[in-house]
Amino acid sequence: MPGEGPFLWLSKNGPPAGFWSLPPGGMCLSAFLFVKQGGKILLGKYADDPRWEELAGLDGDRRRAHGKGLTVPASHLKYGEDPRDAAKRVGEEVLGIGGMTYTEPRIEVDLYEPKRFSGRLHYDMWFLVDATLSKPHALAAPPWYAELGWYDPTTMPAGAYARGHEDVVSRWLEGQGPK
Repeated sequence: MPGEGPFLWLSKNGPPAGFWSLPPGGMCLSAFLFVKQGGKILLGKYADDPRWEELAGLDGDRRRAHGKGLTVPASHLKYGEDPRDAAKRVGEEVLGIGGMTYTEPRIEVDLYEPKRFSGRLHYDMWFLVDATLSKPHALAAPPWYAELGWYDPTTMPAGAYARGHEDVVSRWLEGQGPK
């Protein structure tokens, strides 16, 4: 039937081989910002602050459920937003750090069956961006973070992360190449 695939072309007027509606399990496009200092990356824990909805598209149920573990600074892309702009927005608005230099995004994908959509596949497209501080920065957690600090991603146990961010960090590490 037209508009029901098999290709993941999402458009109301896409070709018959595309989809005219979203996948049943949903789809997320997110920018993850890996701020590096030495061999460590910046990770944080969410505070239960409603500003997360405007900053990153994170609703109250999710920020409370995932506020116990560490996360990579990230945001869902806004409608029509370039992933490079989303990464810079995370650096400046979510973290409050200006003047960083950013790499081009590296894209990773994930397809899985989430607990909340049993029997349906969810698509994730991750735009992984590295950021480098232009000068020493006194780290201060914005009020929407309960905690923000530097961590060695090679020694962090998977259980320390929230929201599947251990998978995101693992993929990022794979792309770092030999040291």
